[in-house]
Amino acid sequence: MTEDNYAFRVKTLNEEQLQFLKIVWLHLLKFWGIKVDERPLLNDSGCSGRKRATSLAAHELKTNRPRSRSTIFKIHSSVEENEGEGISDFELHEALKNSNPDDTREEFWNMIRADFPDSLLLRFIRARKWDLNKSMTMISNTLDWRVNDSKVDKIIYEGERAAYDGTMPGFYKNLELQKAVICGKDKEGRPIVCVRPKLHHSKDQSLEEMQRYSLLIIEQARLFLKDPVDTATVIFDLSGFSMSNMDYAPVQFLISCFEAHYPECLGKLYIHKAPWIFSPIWKIIRKWLDPVVASKIVFTKSSNDLKEFIACDQLPEYLEGSNPINLDTYQEIAADHDNQMEDVDTKNRLLSERELIIKQFVDTTIKWIESSNATESQNLLYSRIALGRQLTANYCELDPYIRSRSRYDIDGSLVV
Repeated sequence: MTEDNYAFRVKTLNEEQLQFLKIVWLHLLKFWGIKVDERPLLNDSGCSGRKRATSLAAHELKTNRPRSRSTIFKIHSSVEENEGEGISDFELHEALKNSNPDDTREEFWNMIRADFPDSLLLRFIRARKWDLNKSMTMISNTLDWRVNDSKVDKIIYEGERAAYDGTMPGFYKNLELQKAVICGKDKEGRPIVCVRPKLHHSKDQSLEEMQRYSLLIIEQARLFLKDPVDTATVIFDLSGFSMSNMDYAPVQFLISCFEAHYPECLGKLYIHKAPWIFSPIWKIIRKWLDPVVASKIVFTKSSNDLKEFIACDQLPEYLEGSNPINLDTYQEIAADHDNQMEDVDTKNRLLSERELIIKQFVDTTIKWIESSNATESQNLLYSRIALGRQLTANYCELDPYIRSRSRYDIDGSLVV
């Protein structure tokens, strides 16, 4: 099989990490009501349940995983004299017990879009340093947040045109001012989100409208991510910033989003031309930041500082670059750009194909979890990679039938 970036990324996982990924999938599949035999995963090539429990305990120590009743498995070890087979009773992870299986299953596959299923889960796993309790809690909380609180799928699918009906004037105001614009890539190939706080005044929008706008930008930026690039760069340009622009509520919301629901999505955050009045503000904000996020922040004082990380032709002209993006005039998106969304037959055909690929991916994942043969397990892993590619290709074809076009689709900078 031809190796691609995704395959390479999965192949960098060692045996213990692959097992950890299997365990995460096992919890999700069992929660969604899908039958999986976990005994091969526990018994590991004929080891007894008791020996496997010891191995898992060692794994807990390596990952600094706290011991509690809501553990990976509740294991009852029984070694039969004739069969020597470990028997286990699976215990659903505590973090999932208050969620709706149908809603979270649907939302998980909605989240994938142009991403790969394993890549998505690995974002959460790595963000929580391979701690199962924390990883499962983070995954569960994010799925619930997307389904019940943020309604983020609705926001990205309706897009910018949802602001044109006059019911959300603050949302439209943010689009019109172009407070945050995705423009160019840094030298690592990461998409750049340029944010201009000097344009923000709290009276211009409600908190709900500000949150909707922020989530739209975040989800649009996610569509730009393509393996091996899986993070974005943010420039907070504080040129012209004054105390009248300071608004802590949206800052707290953004920090919360990145830390709790969009793990491993931020590459670098450049705070550009911070005035002296920002110093006491920064002391407050820094206390809210996770150390990992804080480590990604760089203060820049001039355009030359930015050009160390971003090529001149990728920086907007107002930052002394040569990117000609228009930040002065917002062009509304005409309705005819969404004509494909009226083609229900094609949409349904592609959705049916997607359901079939998902089923094949789940069936192969079950076999992968249940496999106790190293060669078979590796072959199944590659089959899953191939199906992941198919899932991505399907979304790329489906996208214009379910998502309203953005300015980036129209100007050609976004090709899903």
